[in-house]
Amino acid sequence: MLQRIRRSPQILYLGLATALRGIRDNIRNVVWQPFALSLGLSVKDIGALESLMEFSRIILQPVIGAASDVYGRKPFLILRDIVVVLAGVFFVFAKSWLFIAVGMMLVGFGYSMIPVWTSIVAESADKGQIGWLYGVLGSAYMAFGLVGTLSAGWLADNIGYREAYIVFVVVSTLSLIVTFFKIEETKTQTKKEFGLGKAFKSMLDSFRPPRYLWGYYIAMSVDLLAFSIGWRLINGLLVDSFGFTASMIGVVYAAQTGTMAVSQMLIGSKVDRYGYRVYLTVSQIISGILIAVLIIKPIYTVAFAANVMMGLAAALWSPAEQAWVATNVDPEERGKIIGGYSTFRGLVALPGPFIGGLIYDRYGYTAPMLVNLVLLIVDILLLWFLIKDNAREEAMLLNDS
Repeated sequence: MLQRIRRSPQILYLGLATALRGIRDNIRNVVWQPFALSLGLSVKDIGALESLMEFSRIILQPVIGAASDVYGRKPFLILRDIVVVLAGVFFVFAKSWLFIAVGMMLVGFGYSMIPVWTSIVAESADKGQIGWLYGVLGSAYMAFGLVGTLSAGWLADNIGYREAYIVFVVVSTLSLIVTFFKIEETKTQTKKEFGLGKAFKSMLDSFRPPRYLWGYYIAMSVDLLAFSIGWRLINGLLVDSFGFTASMIGVVYAAQTGTMAVSQMLIGSKVDRYGYRVYLTVSQIISGILIAVLIIKPIYTVAFAANVMMGLAAALWSPAEQAWVATNVDPEERGKIIGGYSTFRGLVALPGPFIGGLIYDRYGYTAPMLVNLVLLIVDILLLWFLIKDNAREEAMLLNDS
């Protein structure tokens, strides 16, 4: 593995940028919901802000993905880091829901460029090594994310939330520097034009993917909806219902991050060999078990153990999901199709966090987690029966015959 990394400085710098993003993202993941509660917002408000972030992400994804197919990947990766730095500035100075809302929208805009990142990673990998590279970068993200996870809770409880967000801004700026100066372009600018017409078509194409992608779209959309209603709000639920502190959230989140960092390196190297559907299905089964346990006994030790299991489930899920998409789309339109897929999936799950917050306010902690579990069980069946690992290849053979 080290030899492959030495041969390709691109992989090294992709890993460095990924590590810095792991630190910054995990700082935000740990502190933002407790921070919002400290300003007087409710779990329902948090759910609404999560949905706002999702909306700002999904509305631009297919357009940005398609534009990156024409203009190249790197300009959009630079833009992503810039808007995340600005988001951190709004969080530092937030004293009400308005600044938090702007910050969440900017974070969403940053996330809207994930398809560009997924594309540049796929284009930087050797043939047959896409899953391996996603696994390596995922491990870097989670391993360095431990720094953000553990430091965020301590900073929030002992110094203050704003100081945690200052660290977030500094690390985001370092990520911007690495992206700007070190990451190489993998998609040369084409002579194709990209105007409003093509942007609108890219958005429209999100809702009319090739027929062979429909099973994947449906299964993955149900997955995101399920976890948006329950697990997406888990930090706020544990703080509001059971008195967890920011430091406690940091430790349990570190359990997930650390497990994923260790597991994903090994799992990502084998996902290309054993198949994506198996990995996705096993991931959901593990997630179902941990959510059931956390419903029955939501105490600190159980939350810690559940996050260890979630780290393993995520390590199975992430490289399989990314590699399936990158493998089963037209390379010439990879950014557009990945963006369209994310938009379709995101729109289905868009009301999830708000619905979860409403359910919690009315029925308490167990209800949104139970909805998550029921939808997850449905999704296990969808994954197994609707997804094929080589869907594009089979569709092309069928069309030729």
